[in-house]
Amino acid sequence: MKVTVAIVTYRRAWALPHSLASIVNQTRKPDEVVIVLKPSGDGSEEVIRSFSSQLPIKLVVQERGNFTDAVQMAIDNAKGDVILFLDDDAVAEERWVEKYENLFNSLPNVGGISGTTYKAYIESGKVVKTHEPFYDEKPPTNAFYRKPLPEYVNYYGWIARSGFMGAKAPPGDVFLSTLLGGVNMGLLRDAVKDCPLAYLYKRSKKGLWNEQTLAYCAKKKGHDTYGVRGPQAPVVWHLVHADSLTRRSGFWHEFWIHYDRVANYWRLKKLGAQVSPYAYLAACLVSLRRRPLPRLLATLYGWLVRI
Repeated sequence: MKVTVAIVTYRRAWALPHSLASIVNQTRKPDEVVIVLKPSGDGSEEVIRSFSSQLPIKLVVQERGNFTDAVQMAIDNAKGDVILFLDDDAVAEERWVEKYENLFNSLPNVGGISGTTYKAYIESGKVVKTHEPFYDEKPPTNAFYRKPLPEYVNYYGWIARSGFMGAKAPPGDVFLSTLLGGVNMGLLRDAVKDCPLAYLYKRSKKGLWNEQTLAYCAKKKGHDTYGVRGPQAPVVWHLVHADSLTRRSGFWHEFWIHYDRVANYWRLKKLGAQVSPYAYLAACLVSLRRRPLPRLLATLYGWLVRI
């Protein structure tokens, strides 16, 4: 099995040394490291060059486009059988690649895997790791519009008939799930290489649920996707900082995040999913209970332009 590590980066010269150093220290070295860089003038190019003698880096320059264009470029340029995605402001444990390789060799029918992500902080130039989960993994409230698509009835994290997401507590450490996290996930390249991700997200500013779109493309090719916790899980620490490009607040942040939710129905429909217009309408209406103004405008925009 050949393994590609993929990092999409923009304005992260301060964090990249920590991310790349964690790849240098892997017990199982990757066969290539694809870095998709959108230039920002922050010195990221120099950081990448400083690791070129320690890692088999393939640098791909993104001249235009959004985050999902960069993810598409990473997939298109990867040569590995498996692509492991790591955020440019995250640090992988030393057995990260090794654990992913073991899981891809052992899980049945596997097309994608997502590991465990904790919070970390930079203090005096050093990474301080914690065991505090980076993501809130509390399952959303169950409702009819969150019922899974037919292909996901046995999943514990799924894409719903409305195009929104649903989940329930898993029974163990390894479970079927579409809820992959781009900060720490592995994909079988053949399962996603033809997924039209950039096209489906051409108007997106945030790329919300792009991982679930990739999971659905893998499912269409007959592959399952998994969440893994416990000792087998590949672990990553995500650096907590104020310069997030996606986790912000304010009117326009909420508008574009909600646009992605609303547009997901049309993306799935384009891919041939058996989505329900009634479940979709209900999900859109219920979602307006919080932050109604930006979400209402995003809903109308999403209905108008679709994708």
